[in-house]
Amino acid sequence: MSDEANTSQTPAPRRYQFSIGTLLLWIAIGALAANTVIMNRQITRLKQGLASQQPLSPKEVAKQFEQSTTLGTVTTTVKDVRYSAEAEAYRVSFSWNDSASGKTWHSDVRLDHDGFGVYYGQIRNGPFIQPLGYKEAFPVAVTTPSSFED
Repeated sequence: MSDEANTSQTPAPRRYQFSIGTLLLWIAIGALAANTVIMNRQITRLKQGLASQQPLSPKEVAKQFEQSTTLGTVTTTVKDVRYSAEAEAYRVSFSWNDSASGKTWHSDVRLDHDGFGVYYGQIRNGPFIQPLGYKEAFPVAVTTPSSFED
């Protein structure tokens, strides 16, 4: 009988016990989660801002340069692309093959930054510009992507 009396007097265990400490813990976890989401969004915005100010990769400069200078009988191949942070300019070394004469020529051009995402230069090499019908210079530009394009 003593066993039956002890078991009937013991209270049933509670599954969940409310306390101020538990409430504060859950508030802190929620605040940390919200802070993590906010910081992640801010970091993403900062990365996008930095990416819009970075110069183009050398491969992208070479690709755009070749696309804009391969015209008519002239086929252009970029040999080297160098960037100078001090001058905010690219130096593009290239060669071209004039299929009319069969000769291969080499030159380079400096592409200066205009401050708005365009690197502009002029090719003043006679054997390059004359077959294209230009007298003074051939303009060439490469552009950075707009920050509005996604």
